[in-house]
Amino acid sequence: MNEVPRVSRAYVLCQILGWGAYGLLGVAMSRAFGYGSVRMDATTLLGATIGGVVSHLWRGVVLRRGWLGLGFGRLLPRLVLGVVVAAVIAELLVWAVGLFVTRGYTMKTSTPGVMFATTFNWIFTLLLWTAIYIGAQWFARWRDSEIQRLRFEVVARDTQLQALHSQIQPHFLFNALNVLRALIPEDPARARELVTELSELLRYALQAGRREQVPLSEELTAVESYLRVESARFENRLTWSIEADEAVRATRLPPMLLQTLVENAVKHGIAARERGGEVNVKAWREGDLVRLRVTNPGRLGKAADTGVGLANAKSRLQLIYGARSAFALAEHDGHVVAEVTLPAGAPA
Repeated sequence: MNEVPRVSRAYVLCQILGWGAYGLLGVAMSRAFGYGSVRMDATTLLGATIGGVVSHLWRGVVLRRGWLGLGFGRLLPRLVLGVVVAAVIAELLVWAVGLFVTRGYTMKTSTPGVMFATTFNWIFTLLLWTAIYIGAQWFARWRDSEIQRLRFEVVARDTQLQALHSQIQPHFLFNALNVLRALIPEDPARARELVTELSELLRYALQAGRREQVPLSEELTAVESYLRVESARFENRLTWSIEADEAVRATRLPPMLLQTLVENAVKHGIAARERGGEVNVKAWREGDLVRLRVTNPGRLGKAADTGVGLANAKSRLQLIYGARSAFALAEHDGHVVAEVTLPAGAPA
């Protein structure tokens, strides 16, 4: 047996309004057809009250026996049989009230034909009540299951994002510390100058784990700091440029997204080439989209990051924006081009 849920205010209100309207309609019809009287009006209104009580008790049977969890094929015969029983009970109670309380009925007028007709009316009324109630319950359960499903999706999404952030931080710290380690023996004075730059970069990377999105302007500042540190390592082997329209600098994007693309460009396009090359970063707006492009010299086969870099970027884009975003990696004229498309003005 299942426990009957507590009665909600909405259910009570619907019961009062529904059965109240049923009783008033019955009184109006009696008057309209010329057989209304004070006794009959009282009988009709008390009959509506009985209908409300019987339907409420019928609800309890349905919920206690857990019928709402049954399939339609098993549920339907139970509901039909239950409605017929409830209708007979309601008819007998109303007949007793009309005969012995309000005296709106008499034994002479209570013929089998009349009682059969009024019982059929109760069957129809309670079937309609049951259909409305069951439909409302099924809709509420479907709505609750959808809400629960969405909650699970949000939890899974947040868990994935946190996992991705936790992958980014060690990955970035490892590379940044390697850069600083390489600078110290070669140029201590320059290394000291870059400590402040690196500390700001590390602070940004650590804060990124607690933020889902950041303004593009902050990401560009981090990219500049990274490229300055890498320039000290590669010296004249690395040149770089950043072009970003003012109109897109407020666009929000996942933290470390552009940084990951630039780091990938340096790793595969500069470090792997004896003469180095230029890394170009460009951001612009096209209609309701913002495009981010990172270009570096090299071949596509050598540019695909087998670690967490590009795969991480793709995963975060899909989790946050879904089909509204795109990621593409291509080779043109000896250069590898990584391009990200985001919705302009993406919400935080």
